[in-house]
Amino acid sequence: MEGRYPNGLLLAITSCNDPSKTEEFNYWYNHGHVPYLTAPGIFRHAIRFANTDPTSEVGQYVATYETNFDDVTKAMPAYREARAKMRESEDRSTPLMQSRTVGVFKRLGGEFSAANRPTLGILLVLSNCKDPAREEDFNRWYEEVHIPDILDAGGFHTAYRYESLDPAATKAKYLAIYETDNIDPANAREKHAEEHTHWRERGRTSDLLDVTASLTARRIWPMD
Repeated sequence: MEGRYPNGLLLAITSCNDPSKTEEFNYWYNHGHVPYLTAPGIFRHAIRFANTDPTSEVGQYVATYETNFDDVTKAMPAYREARAKMRESEDRSTPLMQSRTVGVFKRLGGEFSAANRPTLGILLVLSNCKDPAREEDFNRWYEEVHIPDILDAGGFHTAYRYESLDPAATKAKYLAIYETDNIDPANAREKHAEEHTHWRERGRTSDLLDVTASLTARRIWPMD
């Protein structure tokens, strides 16, 4: 991300199941879990975000990991094989983590705006097409109308779109991530929320969009 558009993305939306131990959880995630997961070199460039709504049932934290495997379906098997060959007996798990949504996604669609601006937060949207028979129309609308409208609203400067390798597991076929340099991503989202009425009046919305989960999140790691 951050202007890169990798072929694949490992997405992990999680929560800490003990609010009194969030600092311990985040330290473990940043300095234990991320190095463990990225050590084989299959998934790289880990970035973590915290939901601007800590009470959201979608999850408290978002982590993205990038892969440039030509065949993204082989990334996770390659990771597991590499992990098995590494001589590490240390237990890197924690009872504090609750997984909400975890899955691998492959790049979908064309190039979208990629501004040379920092990524301080994101808007994340998981969605489906309500009518599988009109999937082509849905994807054309999403990429040619919806994403440009969101970027033109000015709250978010870069967009990425992915398709889940296992929609049953992720409970959504499509993933869209929008980056912002606004220190308050929720505020950035308000800019395109204000435009939604105008989009509907101009016939730029779609009755095919089924949003299964969405959130705004501020970047928490790494910060440099």
